[in-house]
Amino acid sequence: MASEPTAAGGASARKPRLLTYLCVLLLIPLGVWSAYRYTERSGIDTIRDAAAHRIDIYENTLTSELARYTYLPSLLSLNPDTVRLLQEPGTAALTDKVNRYLAAVNRGAHSNTLYIMDLQGKTLASSNWDQPITFVGMNFAYRPYFLDALAQGHGVFYGLGTTSKEAGYFYAERVYAGGAGGKVVGIATVKINLDKIEPVWKRGADTVVAADANGVIFLSTFDPWKYKSLIALSSEARASIAATRQYDAPGALEAIGLVEQNRINAGTAVERFASYVDLRRSIPALLGPRFLAVSRPVSGTDWKIVTLSNIKPAESAALNVAVGTGLGLAFVTVFVLFVLQRRRIIAQELATKSALRRLNDELERKVSRRTDALSHANKSLKVEIAERKNTEAVLKSTLQELMQAGKMAALGQMSASITHELNQPLAALRTLSDNALIFIQRGQVPGAQKNLEVICDLTERMGKITRQLKRFARKSPAFLEPVSLHAALANALFLLDARLRRSEVRLVLPVRTEPDVEVYGWAEATRLEQVLVNLIANALDAMTMTAGAQAQARAISASGSESGSGSMPATAVSAARDYAAGELTISIARDADDVSISVHDSGPGLTDEALAHLFEPFFTTKDQGEGLGLGLTISLSIVQEFGGALSAHNRAEGGAEFIIRLRAATPREPDAR
Repeated sequence: MASEPTAAGGASARKPRLLTYLCVLLLIPLGVWSAYRYTERSGIDTIRDAAAHRIDIYENTLTSELARYTYLPSLLSLNPDTVRLLQEPGTAALTDKVNRYLAAVNRGAHSNTLYIMDLQGKTLASSNWDQPITFVGMNFAYRPYFLDALAQGHGVFYGLGTTSKEAGYFYAERVYAGGAGGKVVGIATVKINLDKIEPVWKRGADTVVAADANGVIFLSTFDPWKYKSLIALSSEARASIAATRQYDAPGALEAIGLVEQNRINAGTAVERFASYVDLRRSIPALLGPRFLAVSRPVSGTDWKIVTLSNIKPAESAALNVAVGTGLGLAFVTVFVLFVLQRRRIIAQELATKSALRRLNDELERKVSRRTDALSHANKSLKVEIAERKNTEAVLKSTLQELMQAGKMAALGQMSASITHELNQPLAALRTLSDNALIFIQRGQVPGAQKNLEVICDLTERMGKITRQLKRFARKSPAFLEPVSLHAALANALFLLDARLRRSEVRLVLPVRTEPDVEVYGWAEATRLEQVLVNLIANALDAMTMTAGAQAQARAISASGSESGSGSMPATAVSAARDYAAGELTISIARDADDVSISVHDSGPGLTDEALAHLFEPFFTTKDQGEGLGLGLTISLSIVQEFGGALSAHNRAEGGAEFIIRLRAATPREPDAR
């Protein structure tokens, strides 16, 4: 309960800090946005000022070009032949003379075409009279420049020629008979080609267009835009243009797709194309750059000039400034947060030091009490460690003695057979030695020599038995070395040779794929032989007990059926002997890193209880007095000391199988321990 006010106080103290951090962090995007907007606006203003200066030059270029030819219609009015032709149309000589005059003036003025029309709009004479496409005889009464000149005294018009299909600027004036103020007899018109202005405009970095009152572009540094409109035209405007055949060309009057995004003032706006088209490469894209559109009316006309300047430099500069501002604000924010955090840490450290002093005093008191308890526990622990060491030493010594006792027990079990093996040679030695004396007395040296050779063989056999028993019985230190599994198995079988022959068990030994190849494992030779002797003896016991019981039953049955007496007849003895025969299979195998020896008998196998307690000390399935139950326990301990494993299981075809697994070795391999 005491911790609740503290937690509530901590939560209330954290809220102001979080609000402070949030406000500081919000300054970064706000500052970045402000820096970007300010820098971009400044860059746009710079681009706008430069564009305004250049648009003055573009306008002067256009107006100067128009002003160069405005005198020509008045000049034609001063020629008396022109006036006479308008008063007396149809005179061939006069028409030819005026045609040649107009051609000469056109060449001198470098205009496109000069021609004279009567009051009905018919062309009576033209400077292109001798060209394949000539205006002579054509009627242009529908053209706005003719109508305006006839009604107001002069008219201007820009459009495609209906005859030549060449775009041009048309300037027309009345022709008076008898000078100005006289009777109007016709219209004089000059056509000017303005296309030569476009190469001059293309020298700049901007995209420049000139558009008429309807917004139709007739001059452009980007050729695909010619005769298209800046904005979508109304149906009335389209009808008016169609009536005058002003832009009679395929694809004309289509909108270029400029969309205004931000208007800065009356003549300046930021625009983007709805479907972007690269102005230099004519490559469409979904979204393109933004342009600054600056427009200026052309003085003396209803036209306007528009420049489109890419504002990418302003955006890049604004982005760089925004990034720099963001980094700077981030640094300042981190510094402020660091200062705030540092102040909080210092306050926490002061509070922590105070709490630590209190805890330290309490800890010292607890340490003093615990030190006394630990000192007492340490003394007790030392005594316990000493006792454990003594116990381990005794246990190790006992285990060694048990292993030796196991060897001696095995020797005890084999003593009767070994005594029999030694008694037979001894009896033979006695007889042979007596015979040898008789042969010597008789002078029969070859017979005595033959008896002595037999005596030598018998003594060698008896010596081999005693040497093997001595080596098996002696104590030896656990020193691992590469041991031949075939040799160890041969030595173990030698010790059990008499018992194997007496038991009449059929022995199946491992077959070597290559006679000179030995299988080696890390072990100690004598103790490995002890394990093999124990496993083979156990297998013989298992098969002997089972076969004996079955043979006894077989014998009793045979006895009862033949005589009905309690004595066992010869047929019963023979049946018991035949039935006692079993099969003992021993195999040696090698894997990549391991070697194994398996001992498989044809006995009854192991019960579930035996498998559960097989390697426990003093557990045995033999009759009382026939075993201590330590053989398998000692064998397991020996194999584990070798770094191997001993396992047992029942085979599906019957009988038990014990497998010894050892680490593989080679004769020249050093000790791997």
